[in-house]
Amino acid sequence: MNEYQNYLVKIRGFKDFNEYKRNKNHESGRSQSMSENKECSSYLGVNIGEKYLSKIWDKLIRMPYGNKGFDWLCGKGLKIQGKTACISNSKIISTNGCENHYDVFNFDINKNKIADYFLLLAFDNRIDLNPLHIWLIKGTEIIGNRKFNDKQTFKIFNTKKSLSKYKKYELTDKLEHLKECCNSIK
Repeated sequence: MNEYQNYLVKIRGFKDFNEYKRNKNHESGRSQSMSENKECSSYLGVNIGEKYLSKIWDKLIRMPYGNKGFDWLCGKGLKIQGKTACISNSKIISTNGCENHYDVFNFDINKNKIADYFLLLAFDNRIDLNPLHIWLIKGTEIIGNRKFNDKQTFKIFNTKKSLSKYKKYELTDKLEHLKECCNSIK
């Protein structure tokens, strides 16, 4: 993008050429904005997760969309990265070649070393958006012989055994508050 194009669209009130182009695509119907497109990968995390979680915590400062490495600053100055997931079905092939299917929550951590904590929010599905779990995990926490923030993806299987392993990170009081917020908005 050249500076002249950015200059021309700034005169028209846009932040930059990319914002102008996005706006034109939305107006023409070629694409929907993230806040309207439930199929958009960022819809669940930004529109639902960040918006709802901001309502249940005091003293959280929400960072602008696209902030690198974290979504909020807490009152103590800690950087918190929010991640959301819905139950998906995962196929696992055992060592003896048997195929098993499990319901799982997949959180993309992307080896994020910037955030101090990760706030994981698990929903039932993209349609109903009923919150099922909230976990708060320190980035340097050792899970499975590795630091949490050394992981590309973090999976929590939706089974009693797997969920019980992460019980100490679960925020049940915040989950109840979040359920109330979600129900009032639906």
